[in-house]
Amino acid sequence: MPRRVPLARRQLLQDRRRAVLAVAGVAAALVLVLVLNGVFAGATRQVTAYIDTSPADVFVAQAGVRTMHMSITALPDDTVARVRSVDGVAWAEPLRYTTGVVTKGDRSIITYVFGYDTQAGVAGPRELSSGSAPGAGEAVVDESAASELAIGVGDTVEILGTPLRVSGLSVNGTNIVNTTVFLDTEQFTALRGPGTNYVLAGARAGVGADELASRIAAAVPDATVQTRAAFSDQESRIVRDMATDIMSIMTIIGFLIALAVVALTLFTSTLAKLRDFGVVKALGGTNPRLAKDVVAQAIWTIALAAATAFVLSLGLGAALAALTPNIRIVIEPVSVARTAAGALVIGLIAAAIPLRRVVRIDPASVFRSAQ
Repeated sequence: MPRRVPLARRQLLQDRRRAVLAVAGVAAALVLVLVLNGVFAGATRQVTAYIDTSPADVFVAQAGVRTMHMSITALPDDTVARVRSVDGVAWAEPLRYTTGVVTKGDRSIITYVFGYDTQAGVAGPRELSSGSAPGAGEAVVDESAASELAIGVGDTVEILGTPLRVSGLSVNGTNIVNTTVFLDTEQFTALRGPGTNYVLAGARAGVGADELASRIAAAVPDATVQTRAAFSDQESRIVRDMATDIMSIMTIIGFLIALAVVALTLFTSTLAKLRDFGVVKALGGTNPRLAKDVVAQAIWTIALAAATAFVLSLGLGAALAALTPNIRIVIEPVSVARTAAGALVIGLIAAAIPLRRVVRIDPASVFRSAQ
């Protein structure tokens, strides 16, 4: 029998209805895993969105403070001036920060409250979908939170116990945990008193973030100095640690369900083709060739299912983002690779279980059953 004949692929596609059902079943199982992982990855990225989109190369906080989430930080009044005096610093701006609740009527959302210099603008929201920067008695609210609270530009909300007019709506500031609002520095000071919580610094051209962080750390040894990437990593790590147990349980359960579906699908698919393998054996196919065909069919099924699951997961993520902006599904390449690899291993094992019956099949039985 010529080895160039793509027998495994032909056998797989011979009964297209069965092939489609097998691929669809495996793909549906893989979508479950990818979406669970994607929700967790998306939530982590949303929590660090402010940091990740900031133009700052370096973040300065109180000594020992490496995150924003569940952190309290206060810096000496001269910290901004000391950072600005460091060689290589293009700009440095203070950031006020606290946690609170934004309320409208009987609806409320937990929020990060940022106070920033609206003239410089570098510590404020990256993008406004409508309206303008906040002034006295005003606040910028994220558009997703505004939708949930049923408010718009010009409406009044309560932030930190004080009624404030919504001057504008920002984007990408709401996640499954909380939202973000922005106040002018003077307004923040009126609500929470004077002070500096963080300092954001940008590097001059030709100065790397790591180098600038080292220089600032030497000039301000009584503070914690981190690059934007390091600060974001610390923030996402604490969120992952807080949600790791429940997300791990959900992911493991989903993965086990997916593997069970993959195993059952490929097991039954291989058994359903026993007669086909008998024909191949009657025509001179060797046991190694039969085993190779079984493995090849499993690989083809998993590969097609993984590709289908990837596309479906992206589509589901886009649809969910349109319907519920505060929930984001991020399909990471490492998640796809890990899921596909796990499915392939289990799929090969499941396909190999009936291999004993395949290699022991009596070619004559095929012709007897056909009579």
